[in-house]
Amino acid sequence: MKKNEKELIKKYEEFLEKIESVKYVESDCNIERKLPSLFEVEGSDEKEYYIPDFEWCRKAKYNVQIEKACYKIDEEHALLDGFVEKEFERDGVIEKYAVKCGTNELEQNSWVTNPDRPYVITGTVGERWPVKPSNISAYDVKEEDITISPLTVSTKDPSNQEFMIAVRIPLDKKVKVVTKWAFKDDGSFDESQVLISNSEESKVSHLNGDYIVAKYIECKPAYMELSEEVRNTKEIASLYSPRIINGSVMETTYDHAKTKEQIINKYKKKTLILEQ
Repeated sequence: MKKNEKELIKKYEEFLEKIESVKYVESDCNIERKLPSLFEVEGSDEKEYYIPDFEWCRKAKYNVQIEKACYKIDEEHALLDGFVEKEFERDGVIEKYAVKCGTNELEQNSWVTNPDRPYVITGTVGERWPVKPSNISAYDVKEEDITISPLTVSTKDPSNQEFMIAVRIPLDKKVKVVTKWAFKDDGSFDESQVLISNSEESKVSHLNGDYIVAKYIECKPAYMELSEEVRNTKEIASLYSPRIINGSVMETTYDHAKTKEQIINKYKKKTLILEQ
């Protein structure tokens, strides 16, 4: 066994002691703990690995701005500044709409609103993206109150949000995550839905590094404990719904800590301050 492999195993053993000490899997199930998988770092001539550090997390309560960014042009509704004209076929009829275009600086992808995605949300770090009317249910706002003027609204009480497992990726590391959206219904594979941490393409600061966030499934290994080959399958991607969260977004839209109790207490303190 090579020296570096021995050092790696030693680090693993220390890591296992660490995660067991914080009891990141709080379950009555008597399951055998497996050695966490090494995460391969992208973009290196030689294979490079790092050992993940687990935390609990769940969505926090935070504010966003929402605005109506698509409407039908007619005699009563002219094209306003900041909008562009675009035609859509609705029920076999070509109709003119006023829409907005933009770029989500978080992911560097372009977007255009349309009758099915008529609203635009501005997130906590200035990123903007269009949403469907059904997505509005995540926020404390009525659809009829949304106008073309940005309205500040908050997300709903996160107390019932599920707890997930998070791992921070050091800023100098790039790790690949295959999301469930990469696997199309027709059997094809969408490379654009394979995410890379700490990407230079993002215009939003990664702070101390992006995070991998995945569902916690009781009595099952954490997503990060699975081998890379297993993680990259459709079944696992669908089951754990892994994603990469930008470091700045993580700090503004998630509560994360070593234990669930710390997260719950943190939210209680936030609520108490807001009520005073």
